[in-house]
Amino acid sequence: MQTNSDIANPFDAVTRNIPTTATRNPFLDEGTVNPRHVQKVIVEHFIRSDSTPSSYSQSRIRTFSGRLPRPNGEVDYDSWRTQVDLLLKDVSVSDSQKVRRILESLLSPAADIVKPLGTNATPQAYLTQLESAFGVVEDGEELFATFLGSNQNSGEKPSVYLGRLQTLLTKAVTRGGVSAAESDKYLLRQFCGGCWDQSLIIGLQLEHRRPNPPSFPELLLLLRTEEDRRAAKIDRMKKHLGSTKAAAHVHSVMSMPVFEPEAAPTITKKHETDSKLEKEVAELRKQVAQLIQQGKKGERHEGVQSRPAQSEPPAKTESLLAQASNRDSNPQSLTPPKPWFCFKCGGDGHIAKSPLLFRQDTKCVFLEMLESEKPIPI
Repeated sequence: MQTNSDIANPFDAVTRNIPTTATRNPFLDEGTVNPRHVQKVIVEHFIRSDSTPSSYSQSRIRTFSGRLPRPNGEVDYDSWRTQVDLLLKDVSVSDSQKVRRILESLLSPAADIVKPLGTNATPQAYLTQLESAFGVVEDGEELFATFLGSNQNSGEKPSVYLGRLQTLLTKAVTRGGVSAAESDKYLLRQFCGGCWDQSLIIGLQLEHRRPNPPSFPELLLLLRTEEDRRAAKIDRMKKHLGSTKAAAHVHSVMSMPVFEPEAAPTITKKHETDSKLEKEVAELRKQVAQLIQQGKKGERHEGVQSRPAQSEPPAKTESLLAQASNRDSNPQSLTPPKPWFCFKCGGDGHIAKSPLLFRQDTKCVFLEMLESEKPIPI
């Protein structure tokens, strides 16, 4: 059993354990057995081992200033607050040391906000002051609405999009916009609705996992694994097909139809009333259209009966039109007509001064003259 004197001076206990033959040797004294510099090193070792703080307490909190845009080398308020929370949970650090560490990590304008508190305030007072200046002030419902309206941006990877959704959902949970127990369900549902890579969702069967959604780490690992597999496959495709054909193939795969599970129809009374009104309006429109058509038919019938019967064009005119069309279709038949040929009635005995005027478009000329009933210049 060690006594109090042995604990206070451990070197005396060491000297007692030395054999008596050594102490009786005239060539060995106490300074040779226990040198002063050795005693000093041993004592400092015992003192340091008792008062050495934890490894985290020796680490430095990263700098935070609150300036926008954030300078290089600084962190945002959420990251800084996480480090400070870990510092406050360390029981080996006193409150004065915690305050000192917090002040050392702050720069202007964040340092100017906590200056009125002085150095005698508690660490919680500093956090309350900074939370009012840089903390989240949006309502939980607004944050949750922002989360539901977030979609994948152009060129954004699905894994990066999932991380952005997780950040928004965490803020909404912190402010009470949604319960933490339902966070995984809402995260999977919003990812399936906001991610444009439908082939990825179908390949991982994420739609079928909605009743039992995976956690954020599991879903992130699935996405990163699938992205790495696709990137390797696209590289092999480019080497085999070329960059242009590979890009076209990827575009055709990405433009797949959106898969949406069939939902049970939920029609309220208002929707039923609107559908009935739409059907009645459609029936009324059909009846009005039928009445209008019947009226137009009656008017046409009366106009036909009131008009005098027009005589059909003579057979000679029809034969003349046929001959003209044959001449247009066959270039070899374009021979000048006889001088006594009549272009109006098709008979002989009339003189035409310039019958070649009708060669350009004989059929159109005859049709115009038959409709206008004008005499042909001869």
